[in-house]
This record gives sequence, structure tokens and C-alpha cells, in this order.
Amino acid sequence: MTTRDRIIENIVAERERQVALAHGGDTEAFDKCNSRNDWIGYMIAYAGRAVDKCHRNLRESQQFETNLIKVGALVLAALEAQEKGYC
Repeated sequence: MTTRDRIIENIVAERERQVALAHGGDTEAFDKCNSRNDWIGYMIAYAGRAVDKCHRNLRESQQFETNLIKVGALVLAALEAQEKGYC
């Protein structure tokens, strides 16, 4: 498995976790309520958490990766919502 394959697998797994845990397997109601600006705001929030950890020079590489994986999963969610015509 390549590094890219592992990263993509982790992003897809995070998206599946979000759907299963946060919304009981049904994200339709939540996804319909989000505008494009909302999706970008969510992504920026997690990207900001990753930047904050990096600038503090703390040894938190897992936090950096974890937050970027969450951003990737949110990108998937936003694209899914757009494909369905929600935003």
C-alpha cells in the first residue's frame, strides 16, 4: 500500500465514522442544512486546529494528521452534498 493509498483510506474511514457515529448513519438532514460557506467554515476550523498545533512547536504530529484527515473527510462530505444538489 502506498502512502497516498493509506491517506485516502484514512479519509474515507473518517467520513464513514462521521456518518455512523454523529448522525446514526443518515446525514441527509444535516447535509441539506449546510451552505457552501458552512462546509468551508467546518474545513477551516479543523485546518486551523492543525495549524495551531504546528505553530506551537509541540510534538503533536498525530493531531496535525488527525485534523487534516478530518478536513479531507469534510471535503468528501461537501462534495457529496453538492452532487446531491444540497448546496
